[in-house]
Amino acid sequence: MTISLVLAVSALSAVTATTSVPATAASGATPNDSKLTVKWTGDTSSASDFQPSRQTASPHYNDFKNLSISVSQTTGIIDQAIRVRVAGFAGTKPQLLGVSNAQNFLQAMQCWGDDPKAVDFYKTCQWGGRNSSGTQTANDVYRDNLLRVAPKYNGASTTSTVDNPFVLVSGKEVPGKEIVVDGINQYPILNYFSPSTTNEVSSARVGTDGTGFFDFETQSSDQAPQLGCGTAQHLRCWLVVVPRGSHFGGLGSDGFDCSDYGDPKKDYQALTYGQANSLQAGSPVNPKCDYFSNRIVIPLDFTPTGVTCPVGGSEFRLSGSQLMIGAMSSWQPSLCQNIKSTFSFATNPDSIARSNLIETSPSSPQLTFSSYPVTSDELQTENERSDLANAKIAYAPVAISSVVLAFNAEFPNGRQEHLVVTPRLMAKLLTQSYPFTVPSTTGDPGKTSAHLSTAARKYSYWNSDPDFRKANPENYQAFDQQNPSVVLPGPSGADAIRQVWRWILADKDAVSFLDGAADPDGMTINPYYLPKGDPKAVVPWYFDDQKNSIDTPVERQVGLTNLDGSPQKLSSLKLDTFPKDDESVLPFKLGVEKSRFDTIQFSPYAVDFLAAARQTFRGDPNSRTLWDSTKQVAAGEFGAWVSTGVQAPGSKFMITVIDSSSAARYGMSTAAVTVPNSVTSVESTNSSMSAALVALKPTSVGAVKQVDPSAIPSDGYPMTIVTYAAVNMSKTTAVSRPLISKMLRQITTSGQVSGSEIGELPSGYLPLTDSLKAQGEKAAVDAAAFVPTDTTAVTDAPTSVSSGSYATDDYVGPAAYGTGTGVSTRTDTGAGAGTNATDPVISAIDDPANAGGMTPASSAGPIERSGLFIALAVGLLGFLIAPVLFRRRFF
Repeated sequence: MTISLVLAVSALSAVTATTSVPATAASGATPNDSKLTVKWTGDTSSASDFQPSRQTASPHYNDFKNLSISVSQTTGIIDQAIRVRVAGFAGTKPQLLGVSNAQNFLQAMQCWGDDPKAVDFYKTCQWGGRNSSGTQTANDVYRDNLLRVAPKYNGASTTSTVDNPFVLVSGKEVPGKEIVVDGINQYPILNYFSPSTTNEVSSARVGTDGTGFFDFETQSSDQAPQLGCGTAQHLRCWLVVVPRGSHFGGLGSDGFDCSDYGDPKKDYQALTYGQANSLQAGSPVNPKCDYFSNRIVIPLDFTPTGVTCPVGGSEFRLSGSQLMIGAMSSWQPSLCQNIKSTFSFATNPDSIARSNLIETSPSSPQLTFSSYPVTSDELQTENERSDLANAKIAYAPVAISSVVLAFNAEFPNGRQEHLVVTPRLMAKLLTQSYPFTVPSTTGDPGKTSAHLSTAARKYSYWNSDPDFRKANPENYQAFDQQNPSVVLPGPSGADAIRQVWRWILADKDAVSFLDGAADPDGMTINPYYLPKGDPKAVVPWYFDDQKNSIDTPVERQVGLTNLDGSPQKLSSLKLDTFPKDDESVLPFKLGVEKSRFDTIQFSPYAVDFLAAARQTFRGDPNSRTLWDSTKQVAAGEFGAWVSTGVQAPGSKFMITVIDSSSAARYGMSTAAVTVPNSVTSVESTNSSMSAALVALKPTSVGAVKQVDPSAIPSDGYPMTIVTYAAVNMSKTTAVSRPLISKMLRQITTSGQVSGSEIGELPSGYLPLTDSLKAQGEKAAVDAAAFVPTDTTAVTDAPTSVSSGSYATDDYVGPAAYGTGTGVSTRTDTGAGAGTNATDPVISAIDDPANAGGMTPASSAGPIERSGLFIALAVGLLGFLIAPVLFRRRFF
């Protein structure tokens, strides 16, 4: 089947017609007493001077005279979500042409201009990223709302010079319409922001009572350099909310200068200014419409980006667990102020951080973050094991957080904020055992899922599964609108991912499913996830040896193997990754396409937890399953699989695995999960994380304890996780030891005070308990007092006097996992480890001789077939570790 290029261009915002407030960051988890309410008329707030004057003679006056906008946070803004509330409006109305939001809705955008009352302020607003040639927009609003000019001026073929450029913070003007360059149609704005990156909200619905809310993604210069928000010159930017009522706003004698929508009662002639009961057509930033004059302007004061410690200060590099991104973003500036040293942080996979910690090279890290200790079983060489045996490592608990299943479910019947997921439901998702989790097309639907169980193929939606209905008896029907797009972080490993698998493997029903047994309704695991050689590890294969499509399938042996070719049993592994082992490729028959897409292109990995949160918030599956024959991939070569675009408002369903800090940052709804072997469901809260700490069990190093999901109490959250700072004392120097001691002391004391101010503990983290704080204090004391022996003495290495930037998530897209360098260190006292202590496991592991990795059934797995490459700068070495990342990690 030929798949044509149709890129979905749609609004990004989460919208709602309800007035309920979920327990999310945007609504209340990140308050810092900077919330602000602005009235459309008669405003007396601190932002009153920024509002345009209101004219009682305006045809819009009665639409908006009672309108007010409230924002949850206006200072200390970073890349996050803030909640925007509306009151005093009229309920959203659908009207003509299938437009779901025709009257009485809100639009929102971020602007950087210095003067929000300037006549050309609209040029500094990020709007128009959802328009591009050849795209098909969602019907949430009339299509020309998404432009910067009227359609009559927008086409690349038009000779009109009328334009409405977007002005970059640098002062450069970017054409606000399609143009022709060297005979090729181009839309230059897409070079700066696009449907998958813009934060513009094309339509936010209002409830019948005139109230509602939506979450707005604020973007600093790290995410949107074209806006420059957070740089020294633009610490203040603006949230601009444009209400759309029921009157047409086209200025001048020709309404088509504003919109191409014509009056159906007058043979589709142009609408006239102020025409009542009108479909809201025309762009909110088009100067030939007056909609922008109705704006409400909210100041947003950003946390400085790219801030450094004073020149001359030393620099100490940290690396490791991405669970620390939120905390380190808050702690770093305070550490700089108090200790006069730059503690620069970059994320690495936990296992890589641990191996770097015990390296003996002078440039290797002295301190890293992870949730498990360094163990000889995890190390790859005898030299590494020898280095570990000679190392003196101390562990300090520094953060308590959790792994959450965050989701974005917005349907025509409203936004859903309550979901319960059991271990078996999660096992089904992670093993691609539902039809919606494997590559699919609208053609040959029977073939695409033919290898799945008969029961699974009957489930049109996730909520068709009786398992889902049992877990969500009160609201399962609300999820029959569409299936979720699943966003998983990877392919590199993380201790947090290990905790997800430990939760699943602690449940006997989930383990039974992973082992190949049917659930009570007959659903079984995807055969690709069974051990190779299992009688059920076979699939119908619709290709011959030359990869040509065939009508009658052949039986193909599939399944998991170890590196030596022996069968691999999923439930016996201790994974820290989310493998994607389904080897389906589509389309079966090539037409104009030059290649087929696979499971990685169908459901790409997110580079890390924060990227997954951002992607889920935006409603962007990033699924690359649309063939674009015009896409240039090399000199003279055209054609590639491209993104399907973001999901449309009212038609969003995304689910992801992220950390609680990232979920709080973006105000994500999070699922309640069931305690293993019970029907009790628990959400991640400070209370449930605290309750989970009674299940802390020693690992192979007694100083490192981790929550055991199999021992969790009924009110405890099973995926609670403790992160440790590991210090390799043997590598510390006389210069670094005082820095390490002071840092540990600060982040385990004042850094454990919950709040949104610099140096405090952000939302999504639970403050350390007294006993864990005491352990951190001991590590700080030990670091300061450590006296190296002759065999452990390290010569002081010169410290950098250049200052590193503050912590960021180093979001660079799927081409690389993190940027920058960092140091990772481990401290292993060994104290308290019993003779029988081991890393906590749920079930026995296979023979260690077979525990080296996993070989796909075919010669090239999905990752290799996709050409996906992961480069990671680790420590100060900057070497590539792609071979490590592509090996399935288990311990």
